[in-house]
Amino acid sequence: MPEHVDVTILPPADLLPEPVRPLLEARDDAYDRWVDFESEHHALLSDQWEDTYEARDILAAAEAVTAGKDPLKIKSELAEARDLRPRIVGAARALVKDVRAKDAALAAAFRKHVGELAPAAAQRLQEAAKAYQEAYGALMAARAVFGAAADFRRYVYAWQGSGRPDYYESAGVVRADGLSPQAAPGLQEVREVLESFRTAGLSDDGLTDRAPDRLVRVRSKANGAVMHLAADQAAALGNSIEYVDQEDTPDAPATDDIADSTSGA
Repeated sequence: MPEHVDVTILPPADLLPEPVRPLLEARDDAYDRWVDFESEHHALLSDQWEDTYEARDILAAAEAVTAGKDPLKIKSELAEARDLRPRIVGAARALVKDVRAKDAALAAAFRKHVGELAPAAAQRLQEAAKAYQEAYGALMAARAVFGAAADFRRYVYAWQGSGRPDYYESAGVVRADGLSPQAAPGLQEVREVLESFRTAGLSDDGLTDRAPDRLVRVRSKANGAVMHLAADQAAALGNSIEYVDQEDTPDAPATDDIADSTSGA
């Protein structure tokens, strides 16, 4: 004691055959009575009940002496426990027996009538499968739209700089670096793609993007050849080239600033 009582776990009552439902209610009521009784009398039903109540009497006697009272005149919880325990144990055993009997009747009835649930269970599966397929189709359609939007964001940014990619609509999903996401389709994939754009310096609103790499015209000092290069590539060549257009020269004033200073003169 206390005894462990296992009961059969069945679906909710609304999923059970009609003849089984009252048996489920009866079993649950019996189990609740046992649980409440066991909780109320847990100390007496414990295998260590005698030690528990003896310790209480020892503590009560010590407190009585401290308070100047006669410890032999206080009520003994151990004596009361010895008087009550046989009846508590007997009642507990009867409650457990009732739970087990009602649970056995419930399980037997469910076994007898469970076949009645087969058509409803099959219909439930087919309806769930259809809903799942429709939801998955919607997910894939939304994913294609998301992939096209991510690709267009990359396309616009490339043309703002030195790139000149051809436009095409893609149904796949790629990150800002052009690689496929590692996450599976779903929320984690969305987060990974959006974060890749932020990491690349592209803002969520497109108004505070990192300055894109742009094309500049340069002339080789070695042979005079004029070519288009990305601005960072041209800067890396240092004094071996010169910029054809003054506004492309690093640290050169903007064209509008030059015009303003000329008109001011």
